[in-house]
Amino acid sequence: MALLILMPDRDSNDLAKALKKTSPGLDIRIWPEVGDEKDIKYAIVWNHPAGALRQYPNLKVIASYGAGVDHIFKDPDLPGNIIITRLVDDSLSRQMSEYIAGVVLNHRLRLTEYREYQAAGVWSPKAARPGNIVCLLGLGNIGREVAGYLSGLNFTIHGWSQSHKDIENIATFHGDAGLCEALGDADYIVCLLPLTPKTADILNKSLFSKIKKGAYLINAGRGGHLNEDDLLDALYQGRLGGACLDVFRTEPLPDDHPFWRHPKISITPHTASLTNIDQAASQFHENYLNMVNNRPLFNRIDSAKGY
Repeated sequence: MALLILMPDRDSNDLAKALKKTSPGLDIRIWPEVGDEKDIKYAIVWNHPAGALRQYPNLKVIASYGAGVDHIFKDPDLPGNIIITRLVDDSLSRQMSEYIAGVVLNHRLRLTEYREYQAAGVWSPKAARPGNIVCLLGLGNIGREVAGYLSGLNFTIHGWSQSHKDIENIATFHGDAGLCEALGDADYIVCLLPLTPKTADILNKSLFSKIKKGAYLINAGRGGHLNEDDLLDALYQGRLGGACLDVFRTEPLPDDHPFWRHPKISITPHTASLTNIDQAASQFHENYLNMVNNRPLFNRIDSAKGY
């Protein structure tokens, strides 16, 4: 019985070392050196090649090396009847909360603008931008944490999700009917949704037509949430005042992509929340033991919903 790490675009050695520290006797295989394919029963994956998981006939569990699982479900040859789990890490929520708060405050206080003035030798004090309403699209574990963090900074929070949720001190909305109301008079629109067929391209011309003119967009969900052409149009027309993007359809972002040089777009390289390897290893190991001992696994995904 073996555990496979299948992450082609990442260095898997640190995770393997952390897992060995947790359980020295654990049989760990790092793709593509997998040995006997029949040994593999638990696979930790991130952006695996399509169809790669079908070659393990005894595979029981697919574990995402991250909070998102869209990279798993985009595989058209994903084997069926297998448990899928995701990583739930308190540090991810904390990092995301700090990231969103930092972006909002940076924009509100004009800090990037002043950095540009400094480079040009310009002394031009301005009042902070008005508006403190933040609309969070997505109220999962991370969204709830971000909502509470921003609420503690005296921001007014509107939260939207696919299904109804009650969260203290937050105005919550749900479903198609609630989206327009949630966006309403929001000054900041923050996307933290899981990427599913229902949420793909949700940041599009239709949504931008519903927002307050000049609102600021922050996408820290997935690149697939954003219709890039519609964003550029919304910025050109002044519907959006600006955008900060941490995730993209193609990563790294191609050198010739127009986002790099757009004066109203800020880019961060998918760093809003980074997985803590030691915490991840501990969680993977615990669920591995749950599998071995036929105990329920935690952080399971509802395959029908895609999250």
